[in-house]
Amino acid sequence: MTPTPIPSVTPTPSVTPTPTPSETPSGEPTPDTREGKELDEPYTVNGIILINKQHPVSKNYVPDEITKQGLTPEADKAVTKLMKAARADGITIKIRESYRSYATQKTIYNRALKTYETEELAKRYNAAPGKSEHQSGLAVDFWDGKLRGQGIAKTALGKWLWKHSWEYGYILRYPPDDKEKITGYIYEPWHFRYVGVEVAKEFGANSTLTLEEYLGVLD
Repeated sequence: MTPTPIPSVTPTPSVTPTPTPSETPSGEPTPDTREGKELDEPYTVNGIILINKQHPVSKNYVPDEITKQGLTPEADKAVTKLMKAARADGITIKIRESYRSYATQKTIYNRALKTYETEELAKRYNAAPGKSEHQSGLAVDFWDGKLRGQGIAKTALGKWLWKHSWEYGYILRYPPDDKEKITGYIYEPWHFRYVGVEVAKEFGANSTLTLEEYLGVLD
């Protein structure tokens, strides 16, 4: 994905509509019935935000606060610890991408539609506006300052993240092993999502579990 500048002004919080319940009495995730202004807030399951192709947000959704690193405060603290630990192990680690607004995502997506060979291919690599986790301030793309793309999985950075990211509350969001049929996106060994340590430890090291599978939302 093409790097974009992090906004210098703290976004204005969106108006919170009536929240979607996270579970039904049976323990199953409540179907996402949001529409209209309800899309100004993300779909959640047990308090965990889920933004994907089936569960979008509107252009009005903006996290309450975004730090200079382009993350929510909690995710920012966690990524700072993660990066410090990686560097202590001799790993070069940089944030290439974090928060993106709806408008920025729209620009990226429209460009992809024009440059990729087919619309289907563009959608495998790029999220449509409102369907990108980067809008939540909980997603981060890492790199070593040199290599981009799937080759990062074989680098020292990629291997370190694969093994240790969960210790800091981050999970590999788009894993390999044919998980594209669940996530809708190709394997992205650079893209990590903050879910908190308690949830991330359920994934553990070297996990190919998707967030959709963990939450039981496989629509």
